[in-house]
Amino acid sequence: MVLTAALALAGCGAAGTAGVQQSHAASKRGAVEAPYPGSSVAGFQAVDLTWVSDQQGWALGTAPGCAGQRCATILETTDGGVQWTTVADLHDCLLEAAPVGCPAGVPQVSQIRFANADDGYAFASDGGPYSVTENGGLSWQVASGREASVIKVGFGTAIRISFSHGGCPGPCDWSIDRATVAQNSWQTLYTPPSSFNHGRVVLLRQGPEDIYAAFLGAEPAKSVAQLVVSTNGGSTWQNRGDPCAADETGFVSTDFAAAPDGVLVALCAASSFQKSAVAISTDSGAEFGPLESMPPPSSGSYSEIAATSAESIFAAVPSRELVESQTGGRQWRVAIKVNQRPSAATPQTTFLGFEDPLVGRWVGPPDTLWSTTNGGLTWTARSF
Repeated sequence: MVLTAALALAGCGAAGTAGVQQSHAASKRGAVEAPYPGSSVAGFQAVDLTWVSDQQGWALGTAPGCAGQRCATILETTDGGVQWTTVADLHDCLLEAAPVGCPAGVPQVSQIRFANADDGYAFASDGGPYSVTENGGLSWQVASGREASVIKVGFGTAIRISFSHGGCPGPCDWSIDRATVAQNSWQTLYTPPSSFNHGRVVLLRQGPEDIYAAFLGAEPAKSVAQLVVSTNGGSTWQNRGDPCAADETGFVSTDFAAAPDGVLVALCAASSFQKSAVAISTDSGAEFGPLESMPPPSSGSYSEIAATSAESIFAAVPSRELVESQTGGRQWRVAIKVNQRPSAATPQTTFLGFEDPLVGRWVGPPDTLWSTTNGGLTWTARSF
């Protein structure tokens, strides 16, 4: 099975940043149906979020009424996360909430992306068949063809990193593809060389032209990454290597975030995870500035990153701590520190992202949604 990471951090982290803000009145699905029997929003634990506007979004996770490893719950909000409604029970295994692994033969899911009020995708962070919805998440169908490790949407199209077989690295037959939203007719944009024997991938979109695909080490901070960039919507690609490893400092890239005006931020870590840093590009990854050191977290390691500009950068230790820099990584402050100690069943990957320069969210811990409406100056917490 392919081991991949598809954190929702592209272009400040949001799905649907193309500005599609379709209302329920114009939606193909009509009225929202009642929650499935036995479901409860109270106690919900999220592993991923997706937004099509500042107000409308969906959460993927587990709720008390969805017990065991055979179901994943989807909630929806239309008021920015103040209230949530249960939309569907996928009857899939939520990968991040199954620390011992999913049962054989059970579909897996850990990521969700919506392009508008109707059309969305659900897929697993370690690869596999993905599902699509055309009615706001009320019903889902498994798509045929190549399996997807990550899907990003915007500007009426979906872009994915796909493969046809498991066992990566080994090597993988990676492909970066594009299709019209809700269509299963994919055009190959780029075929990475077979030397990209990497087990984790990151895919980012910023605006209609900039696409970033990073092929990371099979284990975080263990091997050099490969970054490929397109600045013309996928027509041509350039191999940028690993910006964190450029100076042979012992760092490698473990995640990336994109922001407008050609900003690309790499999250760097040493193999021991004792040191972390960021590298920042303002020309769509052509060149990166020097590594800027990050403060050591109180526990764990940084694995989530978001950015709204070359100056405003955010990084998180899942479920534990969120730090912020407004100086391009030269100075940092602790924005949120969670006192609750995660349990063995706590999902280790959650969501950090911005819908625009002012509005952002962080899930930490999984039962709490932290929100900012002033670019990260202040954050407020609300339970799901």
